Amino acid sequence: LSRLNTIWKGFINMQSVAKFVTKAYPVSGCFDYLSEDLPDTIHIGGRISPKTVWDYVGKLKSSLSQELCLIRFHPATEEEEVAYISLYSYFSSRGRFGVVANNNRHIKDLYLIPLSTKDPIPSKLLPFEGPG
Repeated sequence: LSRLNTIWKGFINMQSVAKFVTKAYPVSGCFDYLSEDLPDTIHIGGRISPKTVWDYVGKLKSSLSQELCLIRFHPATEEEEVAYISLYSYFSSRGRFGVVANNNRHIKDLYLIPLSTKDPIPSKLLPFEGPG
């Protein structure tokens, strides 16, 4: 991550689970509006099944009017890692993804997908078009 510029810094908050400061790094897609459109605090409103997200992503990839953008969140400091891991564990142990509740005008839907360092990149997200 040291070679990549952050595109956003702020809080991720899921009430009664975790709140922490995080940085977002580009992975794939267009990031023109993200630094402006991501709110200071990303509020996670709930959980969603991976199948629902993958069905939606499949439709989105065939759309000419919508873009798929991937970013990676990383704790801003070592102190933030405990809360970061708590949120990851919450979704991973339930087999669910997170749904962001407060999207802005350029961001239609935003999902948090818990991936460990050992997990392969889901094929629905490939190929990457960006720093990867």
